[in-house]
Amino acid sequence: MTRRMTALLADLDPAARVTVRHRRPVGVTPEDSVGVTLGKLAGWLLRAGLAGLARLAVRYRRTSLALLIVLLAVDRVGWRPLAVAVALLAGGVLVWRIVHPGSYRLWLAGRLAAWWRRWTRYAPRWGRLMARHNLTVTANDVEQWPRLLRVRTTRARDSLLVGLRPGQSPDDLDAVTVPLAHALRADEVQIRVHRPGRVWVDVRRRDLLATPIPALPIPTTPDLRALPVGLREDGAPWTLGLLGTHTLLAGATGTGKGSVLHSILRGLAPLIAAGVVEVWGIDPKGGMELYPARGLFTRYADGSTGEMADLLMAGADYTRIRAAELKTRRLRMLTPSVETPFVLLLVDEFAFLSAYQPDHRLAASVDIAVQIICSQGRGPGVGLLVAVQDPSKDVLPYRQLFPTRIALRLDEPVQVDMVLGEGARARGARCDAIPPWAHGVGYVRLDRQREPIRVRAAYPTDTDITTLARDYPAPLAIPGPRTAAADMPAVPSATAVTDPYLTEAELDPEWQAFIRSRSRAGKTLH
Repeated sequence: MTRRMTALLADLDPAARVTVRHRRPVGVTPEDSVGVTLGKLAGWLLRAGLAGLARLAVRYRRTSLALLIVLLAVDRVGWRPLAVAVALLAGGVLVWRIVHPGSYRLWLAGRLAAWWRRWTRYAPRWGRLMARHNLTVTANDVEQWPRLLRVRTTRARDSLLVGLRPGQSPDDLDAVTVPLAHALRADEVQIRVHRPGRVWVDVRRRDLLATPIPALPIPTTPDLRALPVGLREDGAPWTLGLLGTHTLLAGATGTGKGSVLHSILRGLAPLIAAGVVEVWGIDPKGGMELYPARGLFTRYADGSTGEMADLLMAGADYTRIRAAELKTRRLRMLTPSVETPFVLLLVDEFAFLSAYQPDHRLAASVDIAVQIICSQGRGPGVGLLVAVQDPSKDVLPYRQLFPTRIALRLDEPVQVDMVLGEGARARGARCDAIPPWAHGVGYVRLDRQREPIRVRAAYPTDTDITTLARDYPAPLAIPGPRTAAADMPAVPSATAVTDPYLTEAELDPEWQAFIRSRSRAGKTLH
């Protein structure tokens, strides 16, 4: 391909620039008079100007076509009929905004806001921004940068759909998210893969997770694949699946791990009371975290390490027994029911049973039990939820057995990749930069998902926890031995449950109202 053809094709691309342009000379000679010289120069400038206008018209074809249609309409009917039509249209839009503000924001306001932000905030500086962050590709005197294809906007963030150039990868943009955020005056920039060759650049302008979230309404019909735990950074509900997976929760002391645990229990409460779910609780801190919710646990231990280890090993034995039952029934996956409930083993401060355990034989037994549950519990309906402060391999050498991982604030940058997987911090999960006051804020990474998601767990108060344990007790709770936390009162037995779920009239309106009020600000407007 000739240089002239290459330059012509580059002129048609808004995301390209010809670095060396071979222009036709002006043609001025020493013999030319002043008048002839000025005439040639004026002709050359006219040709260059017309060529530039032609390039702009071709580059921005839709804008040029719209402008041409307006000019033709003015020429044919005059400007007054057009002004009347515009006034009527504006009046209709105003009525729409007053009568149906929700649909107005969804179908028009969001599109207009996205269009305005694209052409006033991003498009005019996009090429320079990419060049200053070394995100350009140069070949044959043509400099190309990622194309800005689309912009979506909400009250909290802008999402930019970007087309990569040959030779570029999402990792190239991941490497410059911090300087990009500063250049755009944004709180954070994160990269999400849309499809091969295209990525979303999320520019967060406002933090919807800055304020604590009160305890969520108890779901009427809980779904073990999508339990409400809190909110995502876009304002949508953060849901967590427990069926068919195991969960690792890591965070330094005082980061809000208890908020995550008790929000999960809150989402499970109707199923616990119905007998469809059993939760076995283990609290090595003597019950400081889990004992207030004692009534929710079918089995519970917070005394000696031997008792807690025995409960974990009982979970491993139960996993193998349940697997054998499924084998005889020729089933690969359990469907939770009152007869065959889903069992969740919830272990707080796991390090006290493993790395910090002086009895090495007991620690080895705990490790074996955890590995059995993690490797075999998915099909039989046995899940494991482990909370740790130190995510190092000394504490949990088999982190890869936990498909779902949640990282709250961590002490060191290297710990982020320990929990969420290699490259997670480079992709935006800066758990070490979470402020100490942001309890319950963290990042979650699901199995087979490249990008971590920023979330915040709801905060159930002590009153919320004790009320929940009183109103939704486990019907088959097995009293445990006297614990270190306090003298254990008798575990209340639930009355007979005829319906595994609460009626829709009891709580569903509260839940729906809560989600509408909390997610309205972050709802994506196309």
